Amino acid sequence: MITMRVILVAIDFSDLSSRVMDYASGLASAWQARLLVVHIVHDLSYFVGIYHTDTPLPELQQRLENEAHESLEALCKSQLGADVSYETLVMTGRPVVIIHQLVREYGVDCLVLGAHSSDKPEHQLFGSTAERLLHHTSCPIFMVPPHQASEFISHG
Repeated sequence: MITMRVILVAIDFSDLSSRVMDYASGLASAWQARLLVVHIVHDLSYFVGIYHTDTPLPELQQRLENEAHESLEALCKSQLGADVSYETLVMTGRPVVIIHQLVREYGVDCLVLGAHSSDKPEHQLFGSTAERLLHHTSCPIFMVPPHQASEFISHG
């Protein structure tokens, strides 16, 4: 029998994030698993010398990380019931790399993430984070689609 003890849910604070949390919470409750809720802040050090702002990049990086911590805690408190055990993590780096590290480090049994639509040019050119993870992650992945099935039917 398959058991799920640790579920990693990646949150990007998009409009889809609350639905992703709903699914992750439901899976955690059903399997009596612990949720590892992560948000990855892009590393602004890549932009040193390229991007100029009135705020120094290290200060801006710290501000983004602090805001992410607050937002992630608020999202968890508003959407997770008392019966769901969870831990929040805010990390800095490239999402695919960080998620792979967390899957290995925490022995993740299932990954839950949102699949954004492919109408963004950067997704068509380079592939989305979800697509890259789908091809290179060792644990099962639960993908939350960007639209309800009924939305596809009504537009077709």
